Amino acid sequence: MIRSMTGYGRGEVARDGYKATFEVTSVNSRHLEVSLRLPRGLLSYESPLRKLADSRLGRGKIFCQLTLERTDAQPEVGFNAALAGRYVAILRGFAAEQKIAAEISISDVARFPDVWTNEAPPSEDVLGGILNESLNAALDGLIKARETEGAVLAADLRKRLTLVDETLSHIKERAAEVPAHIRQKLTERIEDLFSGAQFDPQRLAQEVAFMADRADVTEECVRLDVHREHFAGALQAGDAVGRRLNFLVQEMNREANTIGSKSATPELSSRVVELKEELERIREQVQNVE
Repeated sequence: MIRSMTGYGRGEVARDGYKATFEVTSVNSRHLEVSLRLPRGLLSYESPLRKLADSRLGRGKIFCQLTLERTDAQPEVGFNAALAGRYVAILRGFAAEQKIAAEISISDVARFPDVWTNEAPPSEDVLGGILNESLNAALDGLIKARETEGAVLAADLRKRLTLVDETLSHIKERAAEVPAHIRQKLTERIEDLFSGAQFDPQRLAQEVAFMADRADVTEECVRLDVHREHFAGALQAGDAVGRRLNFLVQEMNREANTIGSKSATPELSSRVVELKEELERIREQVQNVE
């Protein structure tokens, strides 16, 4: 099953006096980009959490937001006197150096960063396990949402691939009429040029064969057919196939452009325009696939 690159997931784990809540969102991106927003003091967990997200996702810009709360009935409150003293010493030294008259009040000290603490946090293993479970649950939700949207994308791509197949069949039919069309047009021009005089029919046949060969699109149609089959196979295989689908639709576009440059009749040109329009719609949809 293919996945979209957009979605949302939420995971919550509460135990050992803590409640960890991860919210994960994703949008389109050519590569995998994981952004983690963690509370102050938890940056040491960033690397393992990023590796976890990397291992479960293929492409997309991923935003992970963590909220960590204490769930104890009456958590203890501590005061880091050593840190507060260090802040005061630095500020007094700066004031003396700059010759600034300033008094530091107790309310100033109370607002210093990180001087207030709860009771000792759980061990790294315990907290790490809580965070991993929460992120895994959020990623489960994200992946499910991406798979749900991916199923819609796959259905639309299969429908458009059928239209490509039908249009290509019409192009093959019109291409088979090209030699007769070239013969008629060339004969009319020669008759106008010679004003009823005789001309060499063998030479005419050679010119028709030469021009028909230059206008032949058999090889391009065969290659486009092969790319279309590979595209359908990738949709069936699922997983992270966005890059492969993008490459295949580029190759189909390349063949369609060549067919268009060789179009020798208005009907053929019209069909090629239809083909290219459908391939462009496919290309736009593929940008959403992981």
